[in-house]
Order: sequence, then structure tokens, then C-alpha cells
Amino acid sequence: MNYKKSFNFLKKLPFKLNSFYKKKSKSGIIINNKSKSKKDFDPVTNFDKAFEKYIRSLIIKKFPKDSIIGEEFNDKFSSNNFKWSIDPIDGTRAFVIGAPTWSNLISLSYYDKSLIGLANFPELNKYYINDKKNSYVFKNNKRFILRSSNNNNLRKIKIIGNFHGTLSYERQRKVIKKFGWSFRLAGFDALNYCLLAEGTVDAVIEANLKPYDILPLIPILKNSGAIITNWRNEPAENGGNILATSNKVLHKKILKLLKPFAKK
Repeated sequence: MNYKKSFNFLKKLPFKLNSFYKKKSKSGIIINNKSKSKKDFDPVTNFDKAFEKYIRSLIIKKFPKDSIIGEEFNDKFSSNNFKWSIDPIDGTRAFVIGAPTWSNLISLSYYDKSLIGLANFPELNKYYINDKKNSYVFKNNKRFILRSSNNNNLRKIKIIGNFHGTLSYERQRKVIKKFGWSFRLAGFDALNYCLLAEGTVDAVIEANLKPYDILPLIPILKNSGAIITNWRNEPAENGGNILATSNKVLHKKILKLLKPFAKK
């Protein structure tokens, strides 16, 4: 693997994506509902599909032999063990209402282990990325190294998360009650995890994530010092119910509290 080539590709991507978004923004937004149930609303827009097509074209041009998975289109399989993951707009609901917290998520995995991730926030004018050793946020062309917090006091930590409608109200209430005032429901999508990597919050608890929701965030979190697994302390690469914490001690404490809710 040419790690430098892959890293440089991702590092240059935000500028291309932001330019693409500015051009695309001149056209109107078209919203459709992907949900098979009339009772649910799972929005997808012409921007989601346009972003993914564009990102796929760039990957195929640079890495033609690699596999690609994405939210909006069929998987592209190859004979090697490198796989790119694309969530073209993570936070489509935020995007639709004009909130600036949506992002483009792209990652590269090898043998299903996520190695490099990018979380680009066009409206916030910043992006998060990792190399082999560290994770960074680039704001206004300035680079800052990310470090998660070392807080493991359950009475003083800040927890954010979202259950995405998959847990019953009663189960949600019980989970939140475990953590008291520390837990705040927040629909910031990938930004939840980026705030954790920055040390602003101490834990993120979410349910029902798809692989492309979390794959780009895993190496960014790990290289900031954070820990990320599912609620059963298994690798997070397959998605599902996710726990990310700022340090090992805190992770162990919260896993214990989540154990009653983590049954298969």
C-alpha cells in the first residue's frame, strides 16, 4: 500500500469537494424519501447522489483496482483488499433544513480495518483527517493536532448521542437515566465524534449506524487517543450500536453501564 498516496488524495479532497458544492449549489435541491414505509422519512437529495458520483469518479481514476462502498449506489468490488467508503452527505436531515453540521465522509480500509478517514464540513469551513500517528483538524488553513480528554469521572463527563429512532422510548429513557445530567441528545451526526476527538465532549453513544457512517471516523478517533467499539466491545467497523469514549478507563465504565442494553 502506498500510504502517502492515499493520504495525499484525502487531504486534497476537501478543496475539490467544497468547489464542487459551490458549483452544485447554483441548482435547486430535490428531496426524495428513501423509506419503504410511508410513516418514516429517510431523505435523500440530488446533492447526495451528485457528491457520491463525483467522489467515486475521483477514486476510480486514482485507485482503479480498489473496492468502493457508498450509501447511494451499488458496491464496486475488486480482487484486492483495499476498500473505500463514502457517505456523501452525513446528516442529510441537517442539510435539508439548512443546518451547517452535515459533512462528507470518506475512508480507506484494508482487510476491513479502517486506516485513514476524512470528515469534511463545507459549511463550517473545516475538515478532520488522520495520518499514521496523529489526527488533525484544519480550520481556515491552520492545522491543529487532536487530543481526546482524559476525564473518566462519570459525574463530570459530557456525553452526546442519538438513537436514530431504533430504540423504544422506554429503552431510550433507561439508557439516558443511567448517565443522569451528563447525557444530551444531539443530532450532529459525524460532528459528535469530531468533537470527541477534539476533547470537547467525553463520550458519544449512538444506535443503528451503517458502516459508511462510522468507518471514516474510526481512525480519526483512535489517533486522537479515543476508543471506539460497539456496545458489546467489538470492532466498530460493521456499524450498529456505537460507543466512542475519550479514554480506556471511561470506555470500560460506560460499557458496563450499557451491558443490559447490548444483548444480541
